[in-house]
Amino acid sequence: MAGAAAGLALAALPGSAKAATQPALPELVARLTEGTVPERARVTLDIPGLVENGNSVDTRIAVDSPMTEADHVRWIHVIAEKNPFPDMARFHLGPRNGRAEVATTLRLATSQKVTVVAALSSGGYVMGDADVVVTLSACIDGG
Repeated sequence: MAGAAAGLALAALPGSAKAATQPALPELVARLTEGTVPERARVTLDIPGLVENGNSVDTRIAVDSPMTEADHVRWIHVIAEKNPFPDMARFHLGPRNGRAEVATTLRLATSQKVTVVAALSSGGYVMGDADVVVTLSACIDGG
């Protein structure tokens, strides 16, 4: 019951107050990696640097991995820090995928950094990011 009341209170806050209560990017990444600092390598994030409409942003993500039973990507997670819900997507992979590559369309609330974190079968993490300028914002209604 207290959680529901807190959620309603957050929904009633003005946009700037909501942003102040959202975790910062390092906190979001630390939550995903259980505190391990990911290596900034092996991730290719193909996303436009300038987007006219944030409602539809084509994105391609690739992680350099042999995708063998002994060495593969377990999951790829996408974070858009300034979105109302920053955890955008998680793609679960395995050696049978053949390639650690996904393509999707994102919805971005405003200009921001999009970050990708990938978990490796070895227990490590890699990440990459890109700054995206959005001229017509999406997610204005909070969803």
